[in-house]
Amino acid sequence: MQFQRTKIYRYFRLLTHKGIKWLSARISQRNYQILVAIAIGIVAGLAAVVLKFSVATVREWMKGNDPTHGKIGFVFFPIIGILLTRLYFRYGLRRKLEIGSAGLIFAISRKKVNLPSFETFAHLISSSLTVGFGGSVGLEAPIVRTGSAIGSNLARLLRVGRKRQTLFLACGAAAGLAAIFNSPVAGVIFAFEVLITDIGLPAFIPLLISAATGAVVARFFYYEQLFYLPTHGWTAETIPFFVLTGIACGFYSTYLIRSIPVFEGLITKIQRPLVRLILGGLALGLLIFLMPPLFGEGYETINQLFQGSYSKIMENSLFYRFAGNSVWVIIGFAVAILMAKTAATSFTIALGGNGGIFAPSMFAGGTLGFILAATFNQLGFLQLPVADFVAVGMAGIMSGVIKSPLTGIFLIAEITGGYSLFIPLMIVSAISYFVTFYFEPHSIFTRTLYEKGIWAPSHEKDKIILQNMDLLQLVESNFSVLRPQQTLGEFVKIIAQSKRNLFPVVDEEEQFLGIILLDDVREVMFQPQQYKELLVADLFHQPPAILQYDDSMDKVMNIFEEHQAWNLPVVKEGKYMGFVSKSTILGHYRELLQDRSVSM
Repeated sequence: MQFQRTKIYRYFRLLTHKGIKWLSARISQRNYQILVAIAIGIVAGLAAVVLKFSVATVREWMKGNDPTHGKIGFVFFPIIGILLTRLYFRYGLRRKLEIGSAGLIFAISRKKVNLPSFETFAHLISSSLTVGFGGSVGLEAPIVRTGSAIGSNLARLLRVGRKRQTLFLACGAAAGLAAIFNSPVAGVIFAFEVLITDIGLPAFIPLLISAATGAVVARFFYYEQLFYLPTHGWTAETIPFFVLTGIACGFYSTYLIRSIPVFEGLITKIQRPLVRLILGGLALGLLIFLMPPLFGEGYETINQLFQGSYSKIMENSLFYRFAGNSVWVIIGFAVAILMAKTAATSFTIALGGNGGIFAPSMFAGGTLGFILAATFNQLGFLQLPVADFVAVGMAGIMSGVIKSPLTGIFLIAEITGGYSLFIPLMIVSAISYFVTFYFEPHSIFTRTLYEKGIWAPSHEKDKIILQNMDLLQLVESNFSVLRPQQTLGEFVKIIAQSKRNLFPVVDEEEQFLGIILLDDVREVMFQPQQYKELLVADLFHQPPAILQYDDSMDKVMNIFEEHQAWNLPVVKEGKYMGFVSKSTILGHYRELLQDRSVSM
């Protein structure tokens, strides 16, 4: 039976390759790309439909219809969802699944765009379990990775080159995001701003077509208007308040970027996996039980704020009976869920759930916008349109957290229909971006990668080239190695046969001890009476610095500059591997720079 399936699969692949070859020979490359983009958009759109429908079904079953009482099930539902997700990884998928967008950005920056085929479905299943049962994360990262895997694997099936495979991967990501949000323009901008920052404008048409196709497919099979924004435009007297909102969004974005690793660290410090799951899961469940808006993506809460039903954000909580007492009670509750959102999101991810940061960012932004506008209104400064501030807050936090203001502006404008708010959206997004950039110049996706020295933004071209260099490939090992017990006479014989003027000294276990330069022995080497008296141990000294085999090239160059050195030894766990020279690094750098210029 297995042999028969294998035979059918091979026959199918053969027919597919023949069909592709026949098609590509009869149409132009531009039309070929467009057809592939449409196919990617259809598949990614269908994937988004499956994801949205499955999560909505589970969520409605979990929440029920009675808003007046707290639900004790909220304590346990999230941990059940995360446990099911982990069981799926271990026994269903039987392999590790990379979560979030950071790994995808890193893979693209390193030109590693062959995503595994199981990512075309694994994120759909796992994120449905995580978010559907109340995990406080979003579906955007899973659908972006799913769409990217669809594009990457289709490109591999079509046997296209790496550059076009990267384009098709981005088409899948744009289509997935466009389908999940019904926002094709934002999907395209996200692909340009975040994923493929060094691909030119010719990629715009396939990206736009793929994103539009995904949005159309999702709208046809499962149309869901995420938000309903009642707005009548903005007025000049509200501009100062939008400026203040942008500043507040910038500070909160900084808090979110910095606090998520801290909260994740609290969970990962617990060594025993079962204890970690129980304690972390109960902490997450308790937060959601006390503050039900933390359940899942939280879009229902944003809609309640848009519609002016402020008291409804306290539904299903223990504090619901106080909702009608005062607007200040609701504002206080909103502040509590705003500060707790980062902890809930961090716990969900750290415990093994699958989800992204888009939805938490939008939820936090909308909540912050409500808090500010409602507070201003209560203090009597001016009667501000609260719904407008909810919308611009969403864009502001997104711009600060993911460092892509255009994505934030167009995404919120598209999904809310708030095109009349373009100016306030631009003001808040720009201010939030610059405030956050002052404290945290890297997005939540790339901050960790940058700190590890394995990623750099596109405007830092030197670091991009350096990050594509591997130290081990530049190590030279054709040096004559000395032992500390060797005599000067033996050393002189080695000098006569060596083409180098630098000699490493190691012990019997190959542990690096130091170096001897030819200049160090130039005088004594012509004194035969010293040949038996002087040992290598008496002559060697320490180099200016020692490089570790896994040092990033950015760090290596900093060490060379700091010590004004031209040759430095490389070791692995103290054992000598060879030397690397500054001239070799610079030569390889020039080659990569030329290759980059040609490819662009």
